[in-house]
Amino acid sequence: MTLLTAERTSPPRPERAARPALRPEIQGLRGVAVLLVVAFHVWTDRVSGGVDVFFVLSAFLLTGSFVRRVDQGRPLAVTSYWLRTFSRLLGPLSVMLLAVLATVLLLFPPSRWDTFVGHVWGSLFHVQNWVLAAEAVDYYAGGGASSTPLQHTWSLSLQGQVFLVWPLLLAGTAWVAHRSGLRFRVLAGGLFAALFAASLAWSVHATAATPDGAYFSSLTRVWEFALGSLAALAAGALPRVGAPSGAARRALAAGLGWAGLTAVVAAPFLIDAQTRFPGSVALAPTLGATAVLLAGSLAVGTRGGVDRVLATRPLIWFGDRAYGIYLWHWPLLVTYALVAIREDVPVLHGLGILAGSLLLTRLTAPLTRLPVLLVLLVRTVRASARRPLLGAGDLARLVATLVLVAVPVGAAHSGTLVRAAHQQGIERTEANYPGAAVLRGEASAPEGVPPVPTDAERETEWGETGLECAVEDGRDRIGELGDCWAVGPTDGSVPTRTLVVIGDSHAMQLLTPITRAAEQHGWKVISYLRMACRYAGPSPGLGDECNAFNAAARDAALAQAPDAVLTIGTRSLAGAPHEELVDRYEEGVAPLLEAGLPVVAFRDNPRFDYDMFECVETYGADHPRCNVARSQALQEVNPLLEVAARHEGLHAVDLTDRLCTEDVCPAVIGNVVVYRDLDHVTSSYGATLTPDVEQRLRSTLAW
Repeated sequence: MTLLTAERTSPPRPERAARPALRPEIQGLRGVAVLLVVAFHVWTDRVSGGVDVFFVLSAFLLTGSFVRRVDQGRPLAVTSYWLRTFSRLLGPLSVMLLAVLATVLLLFPPSRWDTFVGHVWGSLFHVQNWVLAAEAVDYYAGGGASSTPLQHTWSLSLQGQVFLVWPLLLAGTAWVAHRSGLRFRVLAGGLFAALFAASLAWSVHATAATPDGAYFSSLTRVWEFALGSLAALAAGALPRVGAPSGAARRALAAGLGWAGLTAVVAAPFLIDAQTRFPGSVALAPTLGATAVLLAGSLAVGTRGGVDRVLATRPLIWFGDRAYGIYLWHWPLLVTYALVAIREDVPVLHGLGILAGSLLLTRLTAPLTRLPVLLVLLVRTVRASARRPLLGAGDLARLVATLVLVAVPVGAAHSGTLVRAAHQQGIERTEANYPGAAVLRGEASAPEGVPPVPTDAERETEWGETGLECAVEDGRDRIGELGDCWAVGPTDGSVPTRTLVVIGDSHAMQLLTPITRAAEQHGWKVISYLRMACRYAGPSPGLGDECNAFNAAARDAALAQAPDAVLTIGTRSLAGAPHEELVDRYEEGVAPLLEAGLPVVAFRDNPRFDYDMFECVETYGADHPRCNVARSQALQEVNPLLEVAARHEGLHAVDLTDRLCTEDVCPAVIGNVVVYRDLDHVTSSYGATLTPDVEQRLRSTLAW
């Protein structure tokens, strides 16, 4: 009676009632849903809607079982239901959790261990969806190597929460119906209709406002389960499935069934990658699943009916194994991306992931059962007891499973705490974090020191700009076109030199070493910055606002008459030829040179086609992916040299030898992460470049 379980959809034989009619098409619909989930996880970045189908099916079966008990006057046995359901679900889940824990400790970098252990606890106790929501995990990023191998258990956690709450709601409704004399089905229908309406309304709002959190939220998903419960109530109000059906009823069933299956299968193909879930868009697969369920309640075995297709052996075969496939496919996908160092999955490799999921489901099945000694112990206790201990076997299995998982996970958790305490005890000194000093030959990086900055600090790793500049520094000329910052002597003394920096975020990142050098020598630094607007002469490709900013920054620099103007003269590229001169750069610096102002053109730092900070977090600093060949980062010869040779006042400064070795451009140098993303140098690493920037500026400008 659960989403994704391998158990057949027919409930156990009641003691005092006829067995409900078999619904093999439900198992076939499970097969369709799990194949959609795997296909769209492996080969696309879209939402499949398959999990939403599972939600409807699980609530349909759960509610139908309890409604039949109420109709027959049988005890609801909520506690027995909980023990039976969770003991069955936790067996396969626990094996998967332990296998993935071992894989993570073996293959994944230590920086990810602590987060992963937290995800194991969240998965084991069915709160993983809230853990992921709190971490602001981007579900839509897909199953790449940076994803957690347990991200998929969010749906199992949500399902577990419903399995706890739904029986209480149904039991409470039955109690109210008994005390009030009202019909149970009417009360239950009103309850689930209210849940459906309220949750769907909130889902639409939250999905638009906070899509990442809304995806995992229980509150935005309750309506999908409520829809399954409403379908169960509606199906139960119809005459028994085996009853004779008229032609009109058979035709309605056939049309409804095919329309529902079409909606389930077509939804992921019609919803693009930018569409946010669940919201109103999730109505397509959920209403489709509901239509299939109601069609089977109207009539079965209709010629041309969808139930004949869904009841075919291949789909039922996949439906029987849906839980195992779902459990294993995502960890295999994430591990594949990590080991293969790729984000895309070839067709054959994807089929291999599906086959691996099936194989692991088969191989681990014996491990999900209670150990023999424990079974014998439970049987002995039950046999010797005066009164049979109902559910003792399920309780023992549930407790044993929790213990068998909690012990190794607890040990791993303790290990991560010890490691974290050790890391926190490491002082952030130049000896531990020499950064560029390693490439200067002044220091060596000690081993066993975790790189900095951490992910929590990444957003602060921009250049040190100083304070907002005064009007006399050119703020009125820049206006709303960009930002104006200034750093100068704090003791009130007159600056020995004045520098003006013009450019975009790459100029901003250089401000850390520039301003630190300025503080040492009493220089003043004024910066005119506009993000995504590299300094150059007028160009249609830059856009009107960028051209206006560059003109204003040029005029402000001329008005300051500084000792030098600093710019970025090249633009790095993720692909070949990897580097180019900034378009119209010579035209941009010409007015400055004509005014007799020295211009320093810094060479750009490398740019990559993936996030280097995440590379370190995902693979570790020593991984080849995080150490790109220098020939694939920049051109062999600095393009600025030829330009500088044509202009007496134009000077080229190249920091490549402090960003790359002779062979590679690493993501981590001297235990300091070099890049905060694809192409921006962290302020932490920039600080270690201070001696290089100072020496090269003074040497170039003969100061």
